[in-house]
Amino acid sequence: MRNKRTRRNAVSVLMAVGVLVLLVVCLLPAPVLSADKPIELRFTSVVTSLHPDFKAFQKFADEVNKKTGGTVHITVYPSGTLNPPMETYNAIKTGMAQMGCAPVGYSGSVMPLNHMFGDALQGLPTSVDAARAYGTALKTTPEMMAEFEGMHVLWVFSTVPLSVGTSKKQITKAEDFKGLVMRFPPGLETLGRAWGASPVAVPVGDIYVALQKGTINGFIGGAEMLQAMRLAELTKYVTSAEMTYGLNFVAINQKVWDSFPADVRKVFDDLDEWGQTITLEHLDEAEKAAIAYAKTQGTQFNKLDKAEVEKLHAAAKPVFEKRAADLEARGKAGKKVLAVAEKLSQK
Repeated sequence: MRNKRTRRNAVSVLMAVGVLVLLVVCLLPAPVLSADKPIELRFTSVVTSLHPDFKAFQKFADEVNKKTGGTVHITVYPSGTLNPPMETYNAIKTGMAQMGCAPVGYSGSVMPLNHMFGDALQGLPTSVDAARAYGTALKTTPEMMAEFEGMHVLWVFSTVPLSVGTSKKQITKAEDFKGLVMRFPPGLETLGRAWGASPVAVPVGDIYVALQKGTINGFIGGAEMLQAMRLAELTKYVTSAEMTYGLNFVAINQKVWDSFPADVRKVFDDLDEWGQTITLEHLDEAEKAAIAYAKTQGTQFNKLDKAEVEKLHAAAKPVFEKRAADLEARGKAGKKVLAVAEKLSQK
């Protein structure tokens, strides 16, 4: 009798302990990730560690680390560390870097539709407006998204309209471009000729010396170049044509993305919008700082009258129509993408 009672008591104790253990387990927070070992990711960028964009990428990396309880660790590499800047697209796609960020223009030959979209945009006053337009275009134009094959896009962002910097002559009307020898970004030389300028090929790193020697009278580029490349020292006037934007993407290698557990992907998905916001904030910070610096160097900023801006845009229209037609001849949806850019531009 005593043995039976003892066994019953032991069973009761074990059941009570089991219930207590189950209760404790249920009350414990669920693990953030299902990965068995830390996930190490290399993030390649085209900016230096001092650039505001780099600071934004580092913030994103830190937040992913935090949200995953340290299971996912992202190391952000500055320009040229993992790969040449112009090879960033390929580095991500091939997995040399599991993720990264680059301007669309750096890979214009393999992303011609995305590149043309950014070049053809007009009249969007802020980087937020341009980024919103780009995001909309990617969601509604599968031909543009197809150029990211092999990648999972996290977010995109944009510069404000590119600036026209001149060393001596102030641009106050469309006709002022006539006769100016200028450095235009690759692919925009025909736009320069349509405006009456004489475009020349100058590597981005040689613009300062070209201005200094008088080989060129000006350039088209992002406002941050005025400070980052000290171009403000040789640039007396800066004017905006209110068109052509530097589009950028942040993406993860598709195979790497597919290998993530669902809870890891959710962490990234939940942070994508925030990542875009902080990147745009830091980019805006860089542009404002560059403009402030340029003003200390004596650079004058002027705004064209609406009628003059419209002349430049009218001259640009056949340039991009020809570019779209050339893409069509290659079997790409050039006309469709150009129509999307025109629809999303502010008229």
